Order: sequence, then structure tokens, then C-alpha cells
Amino acid sequence: MINLNSHTSLQRQYLGFLETPQLHFAPLDFEYACFELSGASRQLPEDFEMPHPIRLGQRMEIFMETALQQDFEILAKNLQIIDHKRTLGEFDFILKPKNSADVIHLEMVYKFYFLRPESGDYWIDRLQGPNGKDHLKLKLKKMRDQQFPLLYKTETQAYLNNLGIKAQRMKQHLFFKAQVYIPAGFEKERADEAFVNTIQGNYYTQEQLYLLNKPVNRFYIPFKNDWVAIPDSAAGFEDFDSFYKKISVALREQRSSLFWIFNSETVVFQRHFASWL
Repeated sequence: MINLNSHTSLQRQYLGFLETPQLHFAPLDFEYACFELSGASRQLPEDFEMPHPIRLGQRMEIFMETALQQDFEILAKNLQIIDHKRTLGEFDFILKPKNSADVIHLEMVYKFYFLRPESGDYWIDRLQGPNGKDHLKLKLKKMRDQQFPLLYKTETQAYLNNLGIKAQRMKQHLFFKAQVYIPAGFEKERADEAFVNTIQGNYYTQEQLYLLNKPVNRFYIPFKNDWVAIPDSAAGFEDFDSFYKKISVALREQRSSLFWIFNSETVVFQRHFASWL
């Protein structure tokens, strides 16, 4: 059994987080600036610990906090705005650069998306979650209509006052990391330039998985909290029949699942998704 919270596993996950590309948006698509993370240490502190149990998205927030600490003072994290016992929203991070007087409200997102070419004419309409419940278009709308305007609500001011800052002097940025998967057989060159750098592999229906049944291929299905980590060896990889039996269980339960392929001829690791939809 792999210990996902061992320092070695966490270091691999952290590097996978750092190396995940960002989605960037034109001002007409999303008017808030994209945050650029530079100068982050690529090594986790020796005493780093990951709270347990937490979801994959929460793990990414903790890795983000670690990455920020070199160049930023974190004034607040996951700051909930509550009015009369009703939660109006939450700020992921409020930051102050160590070499500047600026204060930044930063929203961080880490997503896995499938390109669904049939879902619209524009690339933002076409990116949807692996299980069909998450849509980039709706995510951006929620942040535009609710998350970022929250900074200027009257109920927020008391929280900002406690931090000694004023909303009018703050900048608001978005940090959006994403792994995008395109249909099996879809030519990468046909993808929109806005997200082509985020494409990590393909997604396959259960029937299409047989296309991968080749003697040179070995397979591995990671735990979800390890989806961001890149394998450092093919130990634990198995043949197609064993892989197919395991992945079929997830698909019957209507759970799309990430998997890795190791090609013994090219000595290359590739990640893909099996899709139940």
C-alpha cells in the first residue's frame, strides 16, 4: 500500500502541482488578472506534513500555501465571511508581497477537464469535469458574479479592518491550474491556443481502452490524491487485463478515472483518463 502522506510521495505531488500548467484568460473572457507564481521553492520543507484526511483540492491549496511562503506574507487563508450565521463566501488567500506594499486577494483553482467538442463553439463552453458535473463556464461565472465582488460587500469590511487593510487598495487575481484531456483520436492541433498548453493526454470510453492493449504497455491506476504526481518508476504497473478489470469497476460506478501508461519501448510515461460518460 502506497503511503500518500510520506515525505517522498508528498514531494512528488508537490512537484506535480508546480508543473501543472495554468489556464490564462483574455480580458473579455475573465476580467481579473492571472496570478503568476515565480520563485517558489521546488523542495518541501523537511518538517512538512499534510493534514489527513482531506480532498485533492484541499491538498492543492496546502501546496499553494507552501509555494507562496517564499515571496509572500499570507495575511489570511480560507477567510470565511459570515453574516448572522450565514456564510456569504470565502477568500482563498489574502497576500502581501514581501517586496511590495500591495495586498492581493487571490483565488486558486485546480481542475481536471475533458474537452467536449460537441458542447459549444467556444473553448470555455467545451471544458467540463470528468464526471460531467463541473463546467469551466459556470466556474468562471460564479467567481465573476460572487467570489470577487464579495471583497466590496459591507459585511466584508469588518474582516478586512481586523487585518488592517482596505478593499479599495487591494488587487484581485486568479490562479487557475488545469489538466485538460482530449477525446481519443482528437488531433491536438485542432485545440484552441488558449488551452493547448494544458493538454495532458486523452480520455477513452470503456470500449476504446482496448486500443491500448499492446504488449509494450503497462498500466497503473493511482489513488485520486496522487493524480497530480508523476511516476518515477514503472514498479507496480501491470498488464492490460489486470488494469481493465480494475478500471471497469470504477466505470460501472460512474466514476471516470485517471491512469498512467508506461511504454517499455519508448520508456515514456503518459497519463490518460477512462471515461464512463
